Amino acid sequence: MSVDLLSAAMWKASFVSFLLLRSVAAVPNQHGCMTDVARKLPYCDTSLSVEKRLDDLLSRLTLTDKIAQITPQGDICDACSTCTKGKAEIGLPSWFWLVETNTNVASGCPKEGKCATTFVGPMGLGASFNRTSWRLKGSVFGTEMRAFTNTGGTRFAPNSTKNPIGLTGFGPNINIARDPRFGRSSELPGEDPVLSGIYAYEMVSGMQERDAHGYPKMAAYLKHFTAYSTEASRGHDTYNISAYDFADTYLPQYEKAFEAQPFGVMCSYDAENGHPSCANDWLLNKRLRKWKPDAMVTTDCGAVNNMKGAPLNAPDDVHAAAWALMNGTDLEMGDTQFSTLDQAIKQGLATEARLDEAVRRSFKVHFDVGRFDDPEASEWSKFGSESINSSLSQQISYEAALQSLVLLKNDQSLPVKAGQNVAVLGPQGVTRNGLLSDYAADQICFGGDDHCIGTIAEGIARANVGGKTVALPGVDVRSSNSAGIPAALEAGKAADVIVLVLGNDKTIEHEGIDRTDTALPGLQEAFAKQVLALNKLTILVLTNGGALAIDNLVERGESAPYAIIEAFNPSVVGGKAIGASLFGLENRWGKLPVTMYPHDYIKEQSMTNYDMSKAPGRTYKYYQGKPLFAFGSGLSLSTFSHSCAADAETSLKFKCTVSNTHGPDGDEVLQVYHRASDVGPVHHPVPRKALVDFSRVSIPSGSSAEITFQLSEDTFKLVNEQGDRTLYPGAHELIFSRGNGEDIVLKVKISKHDPLMDLYV
Repeated sequence: MSVDLLSAAMWKASFVSFLLLRSVAAVPNQHGCMTDVARKLPYCDTSLSVEKRLDDLLSRLTLTDKIAQITPQGDICDACSTCTKGKAEIGLPSWFWLVETNTNVASGCPKEGKCATTFVGPMGLGASFNRTSWRLKGSVFGTEMRAFTNTGGTRFAPNSTKNPIGLTGFGPNINIARDPRFGRSSELPGEDPVLSGIYAYEMVSGMQERDAHGYPKMAAYLKHFTAYSTEASRGHDTYNISAYDFADTYLPQYEKAFEAQPFGVMCSYDAENGHPSCANDWLLNKRLRKWKPDAMVTTDCGAVNNMKGAPLNAPDDVHAAAWALMNGTDLEMGDTQFSTLDQAIKQGLATEARLDEAVRRSFKVHFDVGRFDDPEASEWSKFGSESINSSLSQQISYEAALQSLVLLKNDQSLPVKAGQNVAVLGPQGVTRNGLLSDYAADQICFGGDDHCIGTIAEGIARANVGGKTVALPGVDVRSSNSAGIPAALEAGKAADVIVLVLGNDKTIEHEGIDRTDTALPGLQEAFAKQVLALNKLTILVLTNGGALAIDNLVERGESAPYAIIEAFNPSVVGGKAIGASLFGLENRWGKLPVTMYPHDYIKEQSMTNYDMSKAPGRTYKYYQGKPLFAFGSGLSLSTFSHSCAADAETSLKFKCTVSNTHGPDGDEVLQVYHRASDVGPVHHPVPRKALVDFSRVSIPSGSSAEITFQLSEDTFKLVNEQGDRTLYPGAHELIFSRGNGEDIVLKVKISKHDPLMDLYV
């Protein structure tokens, strides 16, 4: 049975029954229509349409009031968190906008065991290629947003009256992992727009799951719209992006995500072709609002203030605010340039009609989530503290962690037999906080430290039943201090098995800082070579955000067994998942959601080149070199095979059989790619291949699973130089791949006069 189907069947019933146990008496954070004054006003009258209620609410706001609804109020909370002012005379409370929802619901921990459920980093989630896992992650977020809101939860400092958590969550982040040096790669699900788009569609669908009365659990906002993937000079940078690259790389994942109808986006810091994302009429009005006319746009923190510098060089706050508002931005975050909109309107730079539209969009979100209705009208009002970090949420997180690991190499190494002497060496084997991605949380553990994060060494010791496990870092992540190497090597000599855990952490790549080098930092590679020279069975585990260049460690050069695992940012339960996977207690491996380039790639490719196909090319779709490990690759402890053929009834339906021919029960991912092999001369780039679909299945040993892919004519279209998708006649191919080189290729011929395809193998 498919993992997706199994997960849905197993968890959905218990998810609903477990989390609807408690009725919450308290009024949710920042809930409106709770005063006697407000209840008498039409905007609180639930018998009226939302549009009429909005009309009434806006009619009770002065120009100053309206500006205060879309401008951060520094006296209420931190400017970047963005609290907008209410109006006591009509019973309207203020609102806290910015709750990050990428890896968990960013929050303080009100008590032990009631911190938000924290997932592995998004790159690991992308590696699972599992739609149900992504939707369940979103559902956990939606549940916990409601629970924190219902129980008075706050960000940053727990049990405070400041920074109250509401129902507007910012995430998932779905920019393309365009370059491995990008400092925020850990926030992203991968390099492919189809993978990222489906990830976002499923996650948003879970976040915004609606009850029987139509109330969504929360309102999701996508980040960062769009083409954001450089930290240097962010906010004052501009990149030349063609219509082709917009349509093929930088916009498709957002378009797919909007099929799930998120409430809006956060526009990015960067500018495209001289137009900042947050003042880009083409991007915000002509593209985004083509997908959803009332999509709300918020700036990233400080983006309006940035417009006073390059590339726009606005002469003052008034012009910067007017340009952002009039080109499609609805809410400012981080600064208060929007407070000058009254002057902009007086000077004719902005209009009150456009201001009303922005305010209306922001309040419509609140009406939709039920902020101005009776709290008990929504089924989600029953979510209390029991719904935060519940046993079910923990299980969903652990399942996601198991599927986030990618087995890149396995030369007679795995599974490891328990009961042996195991040495866990390397700085990432003993770190806790160093396993987290960006936006892990405001607080992971109660008290604000990292005691609840399991180390990889602890996870291995737990799985090594009856054996001895020792752990030594040997070296630091980035320093040149070699003092710990002798002791680590001695531990390695005494061990039967060595688990070498290397990588980078947030001291090296994070928001605001790109990496300058993709090699292992500090002395890690030199230390690794010394460990491998011990000629012991060794498993190399990599933890990182952006992909690492491990050219000199792909092959060890000795005869001893060797394995390589990519673990990305394994987070709270990743150590436990790694231990279970190494010892064969679990067999749930994923596939690479990014290309692992050789080290020379950074010499060949400028960080600021946004042309995806320019030599040597970016991502698996255009890279012309030989990767260390390719997008979509990954092994298992089982041996699988697959067969695929066109269905007899239709030329666009394909049936595949995946068989577990040897080894334990396990998961496999089957991917489908399109390649235009011969479509004649064209005047635009053509991908080497492009992902069009995928499916993850769980197959018992000796059994098979059937997968059906229903494709469409759109599968075979290419983006042309104008950014339109076009069906070219000629020879095409569908590639059915498990990511290990054993691909099945079906050839497709498209007639110039007949859009239907004639298939032949």
